[in-house]
Amino acid sequence: MKDEALVLRPSWVEVDLDAILDNLARVRTLLAGKKLCAVVKADAYGLGAVPVSRTLAEAGVDAFGVVMLEEAVQLRRAGIVTPILNMGEILIEHAGYAVEYDVQQMIYRPETAQALSDAAARLGKKAIVHFKINTGMGRYGCDYEHALETLQQCRRYPHLSFAGVMTHFPLSDAVDKSFAHLQILRMQRLRRLFEQNGIDIPCWHLCNSGGVLDLPQAHMDMVRCGLLLYGYYPSEDVQRPLALRPAMTVKTHIIAIRDLRRGDSVGYSRRFIAHGPERVAVLPIGYADGYDRKIRFSGFTLLHGRKAPLISGLCMDACFIRISDFPQARIGDPVILMGRSGEEEISPHDIAYAIQSVSYEVMARFGKRLPRLYFRGGRKVETIHDAMKG
Repeated sequence: MKDEALVLRPSWVEVDLDAILDNLARVRTLLAGKKLCAVVKADAYGLGAVPVSRTLAEAGVDAFGVVMLEEAVQLRRAGIVTPILNMGEILIEHAGYAVEYDVQQMIYRPETAQALSDAAARLGKKAIVHFKINTGMGRYGCDYEHALETLQQCRRYPHLSFAGVMTHFPLSDAVDKSFAHLQILRMQRLRRLFEQNGIDIPCWHLCNSGGVLDLPQAHMDMVRCGLLLYGYYPSEDVQRPLALRPAMTVKTHIIAIRDLRRGDSVGYSRRFIAHGPERVAVLPIGYADGYDRKIRFSGFTLLHGRKAPLISGLCMDACFIRISDFPQARIGDPVILMGRSGEEEISPHDIAYAIQSVSYEVMARFGKRLPRLYFRGGRKVETIHDAMKG
């Protein structure tokens, strides 16, 4: 790969592509040969959809999962030929894009089915679709009580090819799996009902990462997996049978150092006032980069393999850490916001706990303002920096 992007700010995201491949291999040991749809929505949870998808495509994943047609088109234009499933809803006037770019589209409304069929007829193709059933998530899909009737209505349109039936778990990573078990039962009953009515759709899927780990009876024909591939468990409550390798590191560097006296302040609103001599480092990364302002209440970073606490409030482009206990700290020293340094680690879960959120949001929020540096075999193979694009 070419390394053409210019990085002029000492803050970035590092992505270990080897870790993703290793995690994929480990997840596959749980699947007994079932298909795997790698979820790369939200720019692969902040890791970069195109480089991550290219790497996973080389490893032979069966499909990619996105939630917007734009995400699917981006992958196709990048040369990805692996099947792509758009798990999100579309407007009927955009149905032609799904067909044109060979995107397998989630459907449950007859109106969408008709729009896709009409577009496929115009293009001389078949629109490949996955029928979505709401078994309890309450987001997309027809209600399971009306699934057969709705599916029969959708199947009337001649230019559709039904490749799958899907639903989604809202609680697969919780201790109490009773609702997930109810959803599994509903899907099993519907599969028998469909078959009794002469409807044979080959690929049924409902498992996300939590289901992959704790609900092997629900793996069915394919699982949809995102977070596990990137090296993180979905919650503290799931089984942890895999030695996952975190693939994402958020790194910055000390850009300035302030020696404070009693009464000196740091940051907007003078949120931090020194009660005595203090040493403070300024880091060139802030909330505009996706580092949540609430982290200031209990967050920390890693400097020289040790925890260095955040102080004051985050600025749009900068934040502050106390380095009074780091007499050797100098301008230019690397600081880890998320990742490992020595024996210490800051995970997305740690940040999520500090800001009262979830790890998915933490990862996805580190935005494209930050360059992405990709590594294979310990060597940087690509840099992507959207802020430098014309």
